[in-house]
Amino acid sequence: MAEAAIEDCYEDSAQRVKVQITDESFDEILKGSRTNLSHNAKCLRYCIMRKNGLLSMDNSIDEENILQIFGIIHPQIKKDSLLDVLHKCSRETDKQTDNCERAFVATSCILRELQADGVTDI
Repeated sequence: MAEAAIEDCYEDSAQRVKVQITDESFDEILKGSRTNLSHNAKCLRYCIMRKNGLLSMDNSIDEENILQIFGIIHPQIKKDSLLDVLHKCSRETDKQTDNCERAFVATSCILRELQADGVTDI
């Protein structure tokens, strides 16, 4: 099951390091684990984010796509507030050199900042 979810997913832009993941790590993502993820689970998150346009080609946060998705699934979040969060989290994410870690930092930061703003239903 996990193998099908990460088909054609690589940790690096040269596509030399294929994402390897166990069913247990895949379950971490499915169960909504947000902290203390294994490296493989972080890589799965990276793969999912790339495939869904949440990360741009240079692996930075794709603000436009995230704004569009949040507008549909979380319309209660004000666009300006979300944009402020995305700008802040982009600065944190851009410091990471490992793509898997970038995805983890991006999602962790966005969730943390939204919760700090009182958004609890994400």
